[in-house]
Amino acid sequence: MVWFIVCSALLLQGITGYNFHLIDSNSHNLYAPSGDWGLLVVDGGTVNRDDIGLNTRHWLCRMLGYQSYFSSTKFSETWMQSLPVRYRSVRCEGDVLPQCQYQKNGTDYGNALWLWCNARTQFGNSSSFYLVDKHKEHTQKGHGLLMYNEGTVNGKNFDDTTADLVCRIMGYEGVLSWSIGKKYTFQDDDILSVNLKDLKCLTNNREFPLCQYGTNAAGSSHDEDIWLWCEMPTLPTPKTFICPPGQMVAVNDTCLECPPNTFSLEPNENTACTACPKSSTSAPGATSCSCPENTYMSAKGDACLDCPNHSTSMKGSKFCTCDGGRYLYSDHSSCVACGTGKVSREGSMKPGDCVKCPLKSEVIANGKACSCEKGYGWEWTSDKIGSCKACPPNFYKDKQQGVCLACPQEATSLHLSEHCQCPNGLSWDGKSCVDCTTSSKSSVCGCTAGTFWSVEASQCQPCPENHFSGNSSSFCEKCPLSTVSKSQSTECTSCPSGSSWENYTCKECPEGRVGNGATCSACPENTVPSKDKTICQRSVASMNVLPVTSIVLCTVVFVAVIGIIFFTWRERQARQTNNHGLSYQANSSKVEGKSCMCPACPCSQEHQTVVTVENPAAKKVGTYTKFN
Repeated sequence: MVWFIVCSALLLQGITGYNFHLIDSNSHNLYAPSGDWGLLVVDGGTVNRDDIGLNTRHWLCRMLGYQSYFSSTKFSETWMQSLPVRYRSVRCEGDVLPQCQYQKNGTDYGNALWLWCNARTQFGNSSSFYLVDKHKEHTQKGHGLLMYNEGTVNGKNFDDTTADLVCRIMGYEGVLSWSIGKKYTFQDDDILSVNLKDLKCLTNNREFPLCQYGTNAAGSSHDEDIWLWCEMPTLPTPKTFICPPGQMVAVNDTCLECPPNTFSLEPNENTACTACPKSSTSAPGATSCSCPENTYMSAKGDACLDCPNHSTSMKGSKFCTCDGGRYLYSDHSSCVACGTGKVSREGSMKPGDCVKCPLKSEVIANGKACSCEKGYGWEWTSDKIGSCKACPPNFYKDKQQGVCLACPQEATSLHLSEHCQCPNGLSWDGKSCVDCTTSSKSSVCGCTAGTFWSVEASQCQPCPENHFSGNSSSFCEKCPLSTVSKSQSTECTSCPSGSSWENYTCKECPEGRVGNGATCSACPENTVPSKDKTICQRSVASMNVLPVTSIVLCTVVFVAVIGIIFFTWRERQARQTNNHGLSYQANSSKVEGKSCMCPACPCSQEHQTVVTVENPAAKKVGTYTKFN
């Protein structure tokens, strides 16, 4: 009895994690899928049956690999006293995977949980998890693509602990290996959905599972589908030796890698690997064969087929990539063009990947893009939605593709540019900066001033009106404001005088206005535009009034001057006369002289006395006669 207790304790101490087991009264392990009843052991101890509900008992049976719970009881054996009660108040809930809570330690070993679980009739049908083979058929071989409710399971957060639990729930002993990615061709089927994502069951020293997962798998792809290889349940029959994918069974139950140009897709018990189909190859230990470029492997995996028109493929591709403007037909046999007014990005897989162009836009680049206004390029997002986006600085709009591309390292560009500006001495040829002085390989080098290299026409073409260019140019620059040019111009000029500039058009100034080539303006008062409308000049009316006014003014001035002269002369004569008529005193009596106009006046000689006086006006001395 002591030996039995020691052996039982050693056996149970090795059971950890999710490694639940049932043992019989002789401490022998009981294995699913056969139905039986036994003592539940985990982590080297037992589980107290108190507070364990029906749903928890169902989950415990499923985690043990059985179909479901049937019954439970308590049973006391003397040897059980050596086993500690590890857990109590265990509660497991959840529809997809168990979410368990528990308390550690217990005291009543006699109340340990004995379970009676139903035998499993089919692996994987107790919790909606199951495995399918390459034909999308349910398999009980223990390896295949993991499915949940007719959809795949996304394994972004998948790990060994989660894999082991899922294998047990499906009735297997545990996990042997697992991988993530597309393994079967039907995973490219658009109808196949992803039903669970980010599946992960946390450990963190937990002996019972606590799982996380998402049911909204929008945006998930089959590139992260889970492929599982679970260990078959231990049965009383001899176990068949099985090798993993990419290997074959050799002598003495060993596994060898598949030779070159052969493969093994799934775990197998074969002594030889399958030869690659014609034209395909493989490396040693391959799980599949690779077809050459521009071909793809058939759905059955037995032949390399040529890519359909308007598609290409890389070596080893399982399907071809259609050009933009098309999508791959469901059987991968053809590329179907999108409908009128619709575009698609390269590699589209279904009709829904075709996008209708916006209003006032048209299909360009053979259906790869929609046309956008100047400085804007067509851009696809990761979820296959396209729209017009502004070309940022140091990018340019490629007119052929209709998309924004980065300028070369030595070139720059402004926001919304359709070309890049090269350093001095280099010319932009639509793709790169070239030196036309040392190389003539670029077509742009042959274009003369006033022309540009047209990528669409593959030749030099004249610059349009109101544009200009120098030698070796792939584009024509727009004339500055207030200037214009004719077609094929090398420079821009201002509008002629007498006109104005309006939106790159020279317009003659209206009546009553003059122009400087940029704007038209009104003339000042009493002025009118010249005949060529270049300057303002005095009006005819103002010119007719001027002579009359001048004559009148001159006459008035002339008369005034004559009057002034005459008046001045009279004044001078008056002063001169007063000086000639003398006044003096003689014998104390006043004698008035008579005025004479000259020294010898014809006056009376009576009482005359001749005296000599100074004539101030004439400034000379004269002899005058004094009259008494």
